Amino acid sequence: MALLHKASNENYLSGVQNKLMLILGKKNVVSKDVTDLLDHLCTLFFDLKRKGDVSVNAQDAVSIMIDVLEIVKPEESLKVSKICQIWEQVLQLPNVILSNQTSEKLIVWTLQSVRDENSSVLADILSFLAVAVNYKEIKQAKDLKILLGPSGFVINKLNEDRQVNNLTVLILKVLCNFTYCSGEKDWSTISKDLVEACIIQFIKIQEQQLNSDPSNFNILRVLILCFYGLENIFVRFTTSTAPHLETIFGLARYYMLFGIAGQPLKYAPIRPSSLPFVELPLKCDQTKNPKVRKKRPPSKVQSKNRNQDSHSEEIGIEPHLQTKNKTWAKNSISISSSDSELSDSDVQSYQRLKETQGKVRSSALKMLSAAFKFCDQRSVMGYWSAFLPDSSQGQVYRHSLVTPILKDCSVKVRCSALVALSSLLQAIQPTLAMASYQETRTGSFIPLSHTLAETIIAVQRSLVLSVSAEQSASALIQILKCLAVAATVFPYEKLPMELVSKTIQQCTPFLDNKDPDVKVACLSVLRILLCARSANPQIVQMFNEEKTGKCWLLEHCLTLIDGQSGFPLTLESLLVIGEVTRSNIRVAQPYFQHIVRSICHKLLTDQDSGIQIRCGKALALVGASILQEMEKEDSDQFISRDEAVQLWIYIIRHGLANILQAASVPPLKAEACAALATVGSQIFECLPRELRILFVTLALGCATDGDASVRAASIRTLGFAVTFNTLNDDASFLLDSSEKILPLLLDGNLLVALNASWALGNLADTLDKDQNSLLEEMPRDFLINLIKAAVHAAQGPMKVRCNGIRALGIFVKIIPDVPSQGSETAILLDQAISVIAKQATIGNFMKNRWNACYACGNILQNIKLLTAFSHWMDKLVESLLIVFRSCANFKVRISAANAMLNVKHRELLSHHYIRIWFTLLDSLANSEHIDDFSEFQHHETMCRQICNALCKLMTLITKDDLSQLQEAVMKYYGNKSKNNILKQKKTTEYFFL
Repeated sequence: MALLHKASNENYLSGVQNKLMLILGKKNVVSKDVTDLLDHLCTLFFDLKRKGDVSVNAQDAVSIMIDVLEIVKPEESLKVSKICQIWEQVLQLPNVILSNQTSEKLIVWTLQSVRDENSSVLADILSFLAVAVNYKEIKQAKDLKILLGPSGFVINKLNEDRQVNNLTVLILKVLCNFTYCSGEKDWSTISKDLVEACIIQFIKIQEQQLNSDPSNFNILRVLILCFYGLENIFVRFTTSTAPHLETIFGLARYYMLFGIAGQPLKYAPIRPSSLPFVELPLKCDQTKNPKVRKKRPPSKVQSKNRNQDSHSEEIGIEPHLQTKNKTWAKNSISISSSDSELSDSDVQSYQRLKETQGKVRSSALKMLSAAFKFCDQRSVMGYWSAFLPDSSQGQVYRHSLVTPILKDCSVKVRCSALVALSSLLQAIQPTLAMASYQETRTGSFIPLSHTLAETIIAVQRSLVLSVSAEQSASALIQILKCLAVAATVFPYEKLPMELVSKTIQQCTPFLDNKDPDVKVACLSVLRILLCARSANPQIVQMFNEEKTGKCWLLEHCLTLIDGQSGFPLTLESLLVIGEVTRSNIRVAQPYFQHIVRSICHKLLTDQDSGIQIRCGKALALVGASILQEMEKEDSDQFISRDEAVQLWIYIIRHGLANILQAASVPPLKAEACAALATVGSQIFECLPRELRILFVTLALGCATDGDASVRAASIRTLGFAVTFNTLNDDASFLLDSSEKILPLLLDGNLLVALNASWALGNLADTLDKDQNSLLEEMPRDFLINLIKAAVHAAQGPMKVRCNGIRALGIFVKIIPDVPSQGSETAILLDQAISVIAKQATIGNFMKNRWNACYACGNILQNIKLLTAFSHWMDKLVESLLIVFRSCANFKVRISAANAMLNVKHRELLSHHYIRIWFTLLDSLANSEHIDDFSEFQHHETMCRQICNALCKLMTLITKDDLSQLQEAVMKYYGNKSKNNILKQKKTTEYFFL
């Protein structure tokens, strides 16, 4: 049937719907009419899919197909088959939305159809179901468990078939698509029982095929689907895999070498162990004498290749690092002694078989990668040793993730193995940090740190070997990415330095590779080696030229950005320059002028906004490095203040000012503002007056930009500026800054509001330092407006509150006049103190509670205010006592104890004095009860601060308090402590007499 254009497609659907309504209106439905209707629909949707035509309204098609279900009985096999084919096409149309009611109808109709047990249509039903279960509404259908549950029809059918066939493949497709949950939707409503049933079936089928024919394509497809399904489950339903990790990891280690010639496979579940390594495989029985076939003596070339292969298997030997001229030996099977004995079809079949076997290995490795990435870190710790090699002497070589990297002839498999290895190394980084190599050991005991070091050496040497031998560009890029991960997690300072030197030696030639992606990956490895280990002089020296002592990596990157190097290579070069400057200014110091000029020139002349944004980031890193250097003593600085000032003059005049004043793209303006924020007070005060004015103008002007990222960066710059020595006493600037900050506290963008609250806190600190002179120059309602804004911020989003609370405490502290009872100011201050007291006692975000205690300490310094309003003092004291009694976080308690140190007069505490003593002593006595071990590091500091608070209270003690305090002393201290405190009491009593 020929298709019409877009408009006529919709008309055709309307015509089909009218015809369907006529059929539904008849008492006796003519079978031929239904068949013709189904044929028309099938042809229409098939052609629409083939041509990519999206003109048909998907929801109209779904409505039609729901009505079609009512005119076809489950026993009409041919029509059921056609409906399934049509539904399969409809569900693949774009923008299809299934309601819960539609989903339930579909599942009920599917159940009725499969119960007929007509094998001729079962394949079509399963094919349709495989598409349908991609939809969340279908996954959540109540009756789906009758199909996919542990005793459902599909699972029973899978268990009945003893041999793998096309139906087995279709059933596994259904299960795989059910476990695939894409996007950011909430998948917590999916039945965990169905997920558990899928896991069991995937594992069961893999175990059944352990010793099956590796040339059976159906078996290979089934294995691929099983691993794909388990990968989906690891991504979305990781907790469901916990009881099965031993079996899953054992199967993955078996199948990741499936089909590789010369690799003996033996399956066993991997038991989790707290030991550094799992048990080694048993050695072959040496007493038996197996029969040996006579073979022809090998040729010299074969002997040489075998020797090389044997060396490559012995991971721990030194020749691994001497692989510059080593050739890559593929593990291929000799098909026949003569190529002429095989036809073209046989060769193609053999190649297809090898590719499919490679897909099995690749899918197993991809599943492993998902497991390492999404499983709980503690779970991975028990299994990682089974997937990493060991280079210690006398160890039997065992299979690991390194084996497919070195031995597999498939590029995709090698890439998958490298991704899995990278994921594993990232997951076990805390464990690898304990590694420490010992060149000389005494005794038979091997410490865990040395065993970890041997493992790291084996992995690093294997990766270096694969770099020198790899011929595929895609695999080489993945190897370099894996080396970059290794450079991030391996503690090279506690390992032989030759690992780093050989890695640099093998990677450096690839800087001149023809493939730009290889160059980028190589630069990434070298960048991490230099920047992450910038404190190690031995590693830094490896990047310096012997004659000049200059960094050849920086010179190479500067050459790249000065020329036309392409987008990815320029981005990576800018990242290298920025990171090296930030991490080791001593290395970058000879190039500072060149770096600044090259980046500014690229910033203004390059037409690609992505490169311009990276230039802005690089300038921010350079500025941060200079700022950090200026904070050091003059004798320790690698760059003088005069040099830094000249660099910043160039950056502002020939870089940032042009970007911020022009109509630049918002992300670029945001990066320019971020770079401007790194000027620092010491540099700012040395800039020429016109540049200081320009700085302030640019920062204030960008605060009203229409883009949220620009506003956030600008207000952050203002937050730094209000603390500068030359600006923090400028009343007009502070007033202008407050006018920009206060409206942005209400900004709908969280980052803008967060930065505005932080800037408000910095403004409060500035006012606190020189409150008298500044407040006199400000308008009368200036401080009141700040308090109102801070009260609002202290009750805003969770991350905004902490800075709002901090600022609020300072504002109440510095308020100069005591308001009258019932005035608007008194009501506002009462609200402010109530907010602070509440935030100190509730919530799980401890940063807010810490800041609330800090704010209480500030308010306690305003003696006039608390004397006039004693009930405010009651609120503050009560909130601090609640912190001491119930807060499990020791840092919050420390902040509360610090707040108590700000009490200057005994009269302010009135009847709370004895209660405070009892609460502090009780908190000190119960300080040993630590629920969270991470709090132990703060235990000593907390006890010391509580003791300081007690000492502060003793300085305020009166003679009338002594008799009441005796009860507290006798209650909380032993005999020895009693004697010491009683001596202190007698001394204090004598002082008052």
